[in-house]
Amino acid sequence: MPVYYIDGQSQGNEQNSLPRKAKIAIAYAESDTVDHGKFRIYWQPIGDRTNNEAEYYALLKALELIAEKTTGKVPVNIGEALVRSDSKLVVNQVNGEWRVEDEKLIELSEKARDLIKDLGSIRLEWVPRDENYAGLWLEGKLKPFSVEQLRW
Repeated sequence: MPVYYIDGQSQGNEQNSLPRKAKIAIAYAESDTVDHGKFRIYWQPIGDRTNNEAEYYALLKALELIAEKTTGKVPVNIGEALVRSDSKLVVNQVNGEWRVEDEKLIELSEKARDLIKDLGSIRLEWVPRDENYAGLWLEGKLKPFSVEQLRW
């Protein structure tokens, strides 16, 4: 089963007076038992976003990649895929365990839920930070097989 690790970061998130510089990363492997050096990393700068927004954008981009790997458009029931994130907020909100109160996050979580429903058997799971290979790459702690910058 393909596995996608997702992460978003926002530099300057704590400063309200300056624009933030956010980016997302997705670490992709064909299965859960892959060597860490064989991950494919996809990343993208996403502009002035909060950290929570960046986490959601990483999920949405991963779901888009899952759809593209099948037919180039959003298919129905693509088979199983696993998406892992160290963001308890995103995982629990999208899985319906936590309420979403922020207006922007409501929109992003609804979009993510709709895509997951359309794609079929997608599981979204929480992992600890030190097991999130997308986050480790963002921190410079993972040397992947390949790195590709994406366009939105």
